[in-house]
Amino acid sequence: MTYRRITWLTTPLFLLAANAQAALGWHGPEPFRLERLEGRSFDYNNESFLQRLSFTEQPLQGVRPLWQQNGWYGSGGSSRGKEFYVHSLLQQRLTFDAPVFLGVRHKRSEDLDGAYDRTLFGAGYQSEQHWDLGLWGEVNSAKEDMDLQLEANRYFADGSWVSGALVFTDVFYNNKTYSDNRYQRSPLTLYAAGSKLFSSQQLSGFINLNLQTRFANQELQQLFSDEQYSAGISWQLLLGQNARFTVEGQGLYGRRSAEDLQQQSPDLAWQLHRRFQQLNAEWQWLSLKQLPAVGVQANRLDEKDSRFANTDRAAEYRREAFAYVRLERSLTAGGVWRPTLYAGYAHVGSEFRQHSDEPLKDHGWLAKLSPNFIWSLSAQTGAYVLINPTVKLHNLQFGGGNIQVYIPF
Repeated sequence: MTYRRITWLTTPLFLLAANAQAALGWHGPEPFRLERLEGRSFDYNNESFLQRLSFTEQPLQGVRPLWQQNGWYGSGGSSRGKEFYVHSLLQQRLTFDAPVFLGVRHKRSEDLDGAYDRTLFGAGYQSEQHWDLGLWGEVNSAKEDMDLQLEANRYFADGSWVSGALVFTDVFYNNKTYSDNRYQRSPLTLYAAGSKLFSSQQLSGFINLNLQTRFANQELQQLFSDEQYSAGISWQLLLGQNARFTVEGQGLYGRRSAEDLQQQSPDLAWQLHRRFQQLNAEWQWLSLKQLPAVGVQANRLDEKDSRFANTDRAAEYRREAFAYVRLERSLTAGGVWRPTLYAGYAHVGSEFRQHSDEPLKDHGWLAKLSPNFIWSLSAQTGAYVLINPTVKLHNLQFGGGNIQVYIPF
């Protein structure tokens, strides 16, 4: 199979090219949401990030602008016995003879605080000079939960682009809520992203700033404070028709706290400090028939939570390094078999367990085999579906199923 023949399979939305297990901002703003004050509703185990790595679309691709993606793109599967992982985007943006656009965008994803959904409806002005300005709103049944997102995009003739957004979360909350809860400092997210194309290179990056939010919960008699900052950079180098090298790094810092509204009970006060870093690199040979590729991923997570551990040690601790080898082989009827072998070492610990009274302390080698069977749905659009039943090699067990879709509109 030549590289040209499988192009339709190796150009996924950058939503999936970014690593799904930590959705920090590669695919648009990641605004504050009130639910994240409650923290994760599930527990990580020693295999959690290896599972999410195997669910990520490969190979790693150059970053593409979100506003150009019309279609349904997603990845979903069983991450462990009682948990289901979904990371998807459904978007349709309509243009007209007049310089305006209308759009709808639904996103289901997961970050370090758990799963979430966003459904945005938007409209705006679209210039013939490759820029647009739009207003998007997340509309729910309760007006108190409405978000407003002001978004601007600029596209250049060489394929480079820049994008920026302001997100006002729960913009009408204080005036429309039936409860006595109030924002003392309203949530505001600043987002910027861009990509610069050179002759054989692409340099991309993003920055997502959740400025400090203060929320008074009268029912719990607590005053919450939350702020979070994340950034990422990606570099891709194409070495003629022979090889492609991609490296991608991202990081996050968050700070969260609670205190007694009445300043009387120290038991209601706590602090959480979170630091997360992730580095990915991949080398793919384009001139060989089976397009072999090798890649690595390193993860580092520290969560110091005063409710579950003192300030000297992390309540959630992860140090992980994984490597993978991937091949591709064409099948009959337009299918592709893409077996991928993952192996690595994880050193993890967790004092905070939602569904267990025992803390997690584990370390050791992990390995997983993902067969990845891909079927073409449309040669014209490049749509496909991928089925990925995996096997854990370190304990010879079924490793969870996964389905990925790429359906441009």
